[in-house]
Amino acid sequence: MTHFLAALAEITLTMSAVILLLLLLGPLLSRRYKLRWRYWAWLAVAVRLLIPINFSLPQAPVRLAAPPAGTVVYTAPSPQSGFAPVQPGVNVQSPAADPAAPLQPGADEGKSQLPTAPSAGHQGAASARTLTLEQILFALWLAGAAGIILWHLLSDLRFRRYVRRWAEEVTQPRFLAVLEEQRHSLGVRARVKLMVCPGVAGPMLAGLVRPVILLPDASADLADLPFILRHELCHCRRRDIPYKALLLLAAAAHWFNPLVWLMVRQGGRDMELCCDDQVVARLDREERGRYGQIILSSLRRGRAPSNSLTANPKP
Repeated sequence: MTHFLAALAEITLTMSAVILLLLLLGPLLSRRYKLRWRYWAWLAVAVRLLIPINFSLPQAPVRLAAPPAGTVVYTAPSPQSGFAPVQPGVNVQSPAADPAAPLQPGADEGKSQLPTAPSAGHQGAASARTLTLEQILFALWLAGAAGIILWHLLSDLRFRRYVRRWAEEVTQPRFLAVLEEQRHSLGVRARVKLMVCPGVAGPMLAGLVRPVILLPDASADLADLPFILRHELCHCRRRDIPYKALLLLAAAAHWFNPLVWLMVRQGGRDMELCCDDQVVARLDREERGRYGQIILSSLRRGRAPSNSLTANPKP
C-alpha cells in the first residue's frame, strides 16, 4: 500500500509537468503542426496515468521518500474492554513488578513474586484496533475514485433512460440513404443507428459499444444532413467515445490533481477540432462556410440532456 501511494504521487507529479507543458506549448506548436499531435499526446498521458507502476530512472527529477511504514495515527479500544488503549512506547507494569514499590502487608519478603497472568483489560488493550496513515490515505483515494466513476455511470444511465423514453428510430428512406452514403464514404464498418431525440444538445454520437447518432429533430435540411452525419461518423471511425472514457478513467484515478481535469477538458476540445479538420479536408470553400454555420448553430443550443460519454460540440 505504501509503495502504491508513493508511485501514484510520483506519477501524478511527473505527468502534471507534461500536461502543463502541452497546455503552454499547444498554441505555438499548432501553428506548425496539425492539432492531432496533441490529441494523441493526451491519450499517451492518460495511459501513463492509469499504469500504477513507477518507471523512474535512478536519477529521476521527481522522487518521493516513502513515509514511515506502520505509522499509527489512531488507536481505538477493543469493544470487549472498558480500559483505555495502550499508547505506543508506554510500558505497563503491575505495582508488584516495580522494585521500588513497597511490599503488601503480610507478604513473605523472602519469597519472590511470580508474574501473574494478564488480565482481561490487558488482553483487550493488546487487541486494540489501529489505523495507519497509509490506510487513511488509501481509503480517501479509493473513495474519491469510486465516487467519480459511480457519478459518471449514474449520469450515463440517466441519459440512456431519457433516450429510451423519447428517442425514435429514423425510418425515412432519404435520411437512411444519406447515412449509408456517408458511412461507405468514410469506411465505417459499424452499423450505426440514426434516431431522433427531442431535447438533446444538438446532433451527437452516443454509445460506448453500440454507436447511435442522435438528432434533436427530424426537420433537418437534407442539404445540411451530409455534413452532420459525416461529423458524427468521423467520431465513430476515430473511436472518440472510448477515447473520452479513457481520459475520464485517468481523471478518476487522479481526481485530486486539477491539471488532470484540465487535460480532460482540453482533450475533449481537441477531439472535436480534429474531427472538424477531417470533415473539411474534402470540402470546398463554400461548403466549409456552410459547415461552420452548422457547428455554430449547434453551439447556440446551450445546455441540454447529454452526458460525458457523448461526442458533440460544446461551448
